[in-house]
Amino acid sequence: MTKRIIIAGSGGQGVLFLGKLLAYTAMLEDREVTWFPSYGAEMRGGTANCTVVISDDIIGSPVVRNPDILITLNEASYRKFGPAVKSDGLILYDSTIKSMPEGIQSVTKSIDATSLAASMNVPGSANMAMVGACAAADIISLDAAFNALEAVTPPRRRDSLELNKKIITTVYENSKN
Repeated sequence: MTKRIIIAGSGGQGVLFLGKLLAYTAMLEDREVTWFPSYGAEMRGGTANCTVVISDDIIGSPVVRNPDILITLNEASYRKFGPAVKSDGLILYDSTIKSMPEGIQSVTKSIDATSLAASMNVPGSANMAMVGACAAADIISLDAAFNALEAVTPPRRRDSLELNKKIITTVYENSKN
């Protein structure tokens, strides 16, 4: 089983960290994984995306043209990558995205990522809501995600660890119901 994922948004939304976290989570689950980041020169506010490939078999290439899964935190990324998602794929998108591109045939699921993070006074943690959505969609396991979060969170961000876990858990529980 192989899952080809594109994660996209604006610089500063934690897109690359989300990809790194998914990749590390998959490694903890003893799966094969690649993580391939890409970001515009502007950094914050510019475009940012990464690909993550998770597989039970050896991965031939980190390049993803037609993803099985798209995780997007802004409208521009939804418009750019949404049409490329396989027709039987999954799109997890932030609920702040109001205008959807035409012709999307994938399953789409709105996640209240930005509003949930803001309500918990950690507006920069919308990416963590997407971790909960990924666990609810059985892309990764919740327990491995928590272990990975502990491992990859840098020391300067450790104070937000418990709130990030709460955001992940809230989305996971709401998405499973």
